[in-house]
Amino acid sequence: MPLFLKFESEFYKCEQSGGKLTINLKNNWNYKLPAQIWTQTAALIGSKKFNKIVLNFKEIKELDYAAALFFKNTFLNACKNYELVNLTPHAQKIFASINSEINPKIKQIIDAKPHENPFSQIGKNLTAFFAGFCAFLNFTGEFLVKFSKIFMLKNIRVKEILAYFEDAGIKSVFIVCLTSFLIGIVLAYQGSNLLESFGATIIIVEMMGLLTLREIAPLIAAIIVAGRLASSFTAQIGVMKITEEIDAMKTMGFDPFKFLVLPRVIALIVAMPLIVFLADVAGIFGEMVVMENYLNISFDSYLARFSQEVDIKHLYVGLFKAPFFGIVIAFIGCMRGFQIGGNTQSVGTYTTVSVVNAIFGVIMVDALFSIIFTQLGI
Repeated sequence: MPLFLKFESEFYKCEQSGGKLTINLKNNWNYKLPAQIWTQTAALIGSKKFNKIVLNFKEIKELDYAAALFFKNTFLNACKNYELVNLTPHAQKIFASINSEINPKIKQIIDAKPHENPFSQIGKNLTAFFAGFCAFLNFTGEFLVKFSKIFMLKNIRVKEILAYFEDAGIKSVFIVCLTSFLIGIVLAYQGSNLLESFGATIIIVEMMGLLTLREIAPLIAAIIVAGRLASSFTAQIGVMKITEEIDAMKTMGFDPFKFLVLPRVIALIVAMPLIVFLADVAGIFGEMVVMENYLNISFDSYLARFSQEVDIKHLYVGLFKAPFFGIVIAFIGCMRGFQIGGNTQSVGTYTTVSVVNAIFGVIMVDALFSIIFTQLGI
């Protein structure tokens, strides 16, 4: 059948063969499209000269919901036979989301799930990992530079530090002490049952005391604080980024690190040793309660043997690790907050990731210190 119409513009190329019109879309079809293009396209589709219209998406670069709704409504109004060809996966999702019931052929194309090459997925994952690693290095470098100036008086914002200290320290004390107390009870019960079978029940004092001071209380305290504050820091900074408050700070010449990161880091460095010390006290008290009621070891006997057999260095080891736990928690919480994108969904995603990363970081730092102290004989 002879070709008697052919027209080409910046956004589409039309070819007519008999009663069939093929519209080859080009470039970007979105809400920014000039009004005359919408008018011309609607006139072509609605023309009575054509019995069938084919939309070819092969050369299109971008399609948004405005264009998809335009095609849907125009086709429905024209009540003609039409076909969509070479739909991209993105275009398929858009038409599916607006519940397009234009044509059985189109419905079949939309419902068909595109096959994704596994190597393509591996490449995407590696690219995402590399981008995340680069962002981590960038944030770490800036953090180290700003943290090296932390003791300059002009960088110490006392009001913000005290506010975060209250949130990190005072408000965390109850749940940390309660958890440490219960863990102390559990450890004392389980340990006493094992040692009682060997006739060495009295050793429970030094064994539980050493474990509590060096590992259990500091680790439990750090994990609870990580769960409370890493998510809090991430959400707070993330919301500020979404609402463009951080951009406003930069525009006015304020350093976000100085106002958002350093106060949180300093507050946790100061608060964590206090929290760990109170966790030590609560854990030891839980063990004393079990031994008083289960093993008939009085408080006085426990404290006398504890002071005699448990070296004070074990307390110092736990307290020494506490500021490093605080740095890790604050660092990860703030870093994930700055990585939040321009939508609210990323707030939930990065908040969850922040908690997991912070807990993992705390455990990794604790394991590293355990190896170092063991090698040094401390």
